[in-house]
Amino acid sequence: MKKKGPKHEIDLTSRNLAQILTITEKENLEHFCLFGFYIDYGLRRAEAIGGDQKGNHLPGIMIEDIKWNDGYVWITGKGYAPTSDKPWRKAWESIPISPVLLSRLKEFVGPRRSGKVFQISHQTPNNLLHKYARMIGIEDWACAHPHRIRHWFHGIMAKRLGVPISGQPLNQFEFYDIERHDRTPLGVIARYVPATALDRRRAIVQTVLAEEGIPLL
Repeated sequence: MKKKGPKHEIDLTSRNLAQILTITEKENLEHFCLFGFYIDYGLRRAEAIGGDQKGNHLPGIMIEDIKWNDGYVWITGKGYAPTSDKPWRKAWESIPISPVLLSRLKEFVGPRRSGKVFQISHQTPNNLLHKYARMIGIEDWACAHPHRIRHWFHGIMAKRLGVPISGQPLNQFEFYDIERHDRTPLGVIARYVPATALDRRRAIVQTVLAEEGIPLL
């Protein structure tokens, strides 16, 4: 039996994602909002649309959990179960929404007051990213998938470690909270450092997106 070789992956750029947002905002609000969430906070595919995420059945983003006046949403994501020795996980539940995304989301949701924002299949985000990657001229468009957006998000945030944002350098604890990765590798001290507040996470993300030219602000 022939062994499979390593999976070919591509790196999406800020310019690529800005182009996709520009196209979808004009052509399809649902697609704009979907990619908006993936880009705005590095969500995993199932965190936005619901479904299975490596053994965790996730509900997806629910309309009733969007705090329209305060500009954030409560979501259930991979590994969100709180434990007493990992209090920082509480910060994973509230996701700030950038202003343009919030406005277009309200337009897309319309009169609906409850239920899933995105009523699409698990494969649809992949298919859509293939479509738009091809439209903007990405040669290996068939290798694009939503998790590559999350990798991009990791990359743009990692470049800012130690760099002042809103008057305060981005530290490792804030980085892990924004990425929603377990702080455990940072050692015992991690449990004594408070979870990064929503407003601080909002300031960090929106500052970095603006610097990257992402049209969500």
